[in-house]
Amino acid sequence: MKISEIIGEGYEKDHKCKTPDAVYSSAISKRTVKMSVKTPMDIELSKKEANDLEADLHYAVEKVLARLFKDEKKS
Repeated sequence: MKISEIIGEGYEKDHKCKTPDAVYSSAISKRTVKMSVKTPMDIELSKKEANDLEADLHYAVEKVLARLFKDEKKS
């Protein structure tokens, strides 16, 4: 399914993809959110680069998921 079919009206139709040919997959359930990306090329990273990438991905996903936790803090 294409992202425009999932997001609908909120999708920026003029958005230029920054990761052409990458294939994104996600699985969302009540307690789990999984995301994977198959890249069109091999990625070779040093240990530091891999750690930096992991941290960047963590903060990116955390920013998106934070809205789900706002009501949780009030409980």
